Amino acid sequence: MDNVLRSQLKKIGKKEKKLLDKNKKGTVRAVSEKLENKIPEGVRVKLETAFYKGFRLVFSKGTGWIEKTYNKEKRMLEYEAEDYTYERDQKRVIKQLNKVSSRSSMSNLGLTALEGTVMGVLGIGLADIPVFIGVLLKGIYEVAISYGFSYEKEEEKYYILLMIEAALAHEETQRTLDDKVNEITEYLSQGIAVPYLVEEQMRQTADAMAEDMLCMKFIQGIPIVGVLGGAVNVSYFNRVMRYVKLKYRKRYLLSKN
Repeated sequence: MDNVLRSQLKKIGKKEKKLLDKNKKGTVRAVSEKLENKIPEGVRVKLETAFYKGFRLVFSKGTGWIEKTYNKEKRMLEYEAEDYTYERDQKRVIKQLNKVSSRSSMSNLGLTALEGTVMGVLGIGLADIPVFIGVLLKGIYEVAISYGFSYEKEEEKYYILLMIEAALAHEETQRTLDDKVNEITEYLSQGIAVPYLVEEQMRQTADAMAEDMLCMKFIQGIPIVGVLGGAVNVSYFNRVMRYVKLKYRKRYLLSKN
């Protein structure tokens, strides 16, 4: 491994540690936990089902629509042009790929804020879940493309779902899932076949999202007050994208080893 790769991976390692050490609960989560006991169990089940069906819908029918919101071929050509010069100017190429990845994330963050706030004002809680998932996957797809990775294959869907679950998990559960994500990241970077169960992972990720977003989605179902629940979509989008960007960046660098 050359010095540039070693240095870049070391930086990513520090950022990963900082991300995991950060107190994930925060104010929003603390407030949520106080209110969750007052929410009927049936609401939790409905939310888990809504997230699961949302993922199934977007994966099966939504990818084509998502791809209409950006020029996939152009993005891939831009990546290939940068990657072609990697050996001549590693630092510049890595910096440029990171820049493109961050720019895509920021543009989709604005879309998430708009979607969440509008749905919140209207008092739409469960119905906006497929839309939120669509925006979230759009952000992840664009980050994947910026580092030259596809998202259509079943193992890639599994990888994306696992990263979402890990990004939203807490404490020791997150560390365990992060270890698993790192293992899969290394396998994929080396072209090693990854054992995957997309359907099972879809349910696990849906349950994790429902658990973490239960209170806010319940609030979002109440008109006007729902603005709060809608705005929280931005917070969750940010958490997932920070994590996903690090993993795709790491995967790209490992593929160069």
